[in-house]
Amino acid sequence: MNLEKKQKKQPLPAPTQENTPNPSVPQLTGRLTEQSTDRSTHQSIYLPAPSLSSRVMEKPRAFYITERLNQRLDEAVRYYQEKRNLQKVDRSVIVTALLDNEANWTEEALDLLLAKVISQLTGRLTNR
Repeated sequence: MNLEKKQKKQPLPAPTQENTPNPSVPQLTGRLTEQSTDRSTHQSIYLPAPSLSSRVMEKPRAFYITERLNQRLDEAVRYYQEKRNLQKVDRSVIVTALLDNEANWTEEALDLLLAKVISQLTGRLTNR
């Protein structure tokens, strides 16, 4: 049994007084499009084109952080929002920006982190 019903195409309604542009009301469409186009042009100058490696995971990923790191992330968010006027910045954006650096993921860089990783593991075992 087919549960989906095919929708018939309905003709568009004839213009009425409700959906006909009123010449006494200023039309913002052109100005908004112009601003939107202008904004995207400026953004493309400063931001790289999105790629598969920059797509955000659909499901949030959680992990434990130290109280000190928690405080630093809060301070960084506040800095970007208050001093740089980036109201949409949040902790995940900052963490992603810090971690998404190829130099952090070489064997040499990971070996440099070894002592800190062992310290973190030891601290978790002793703080249970």
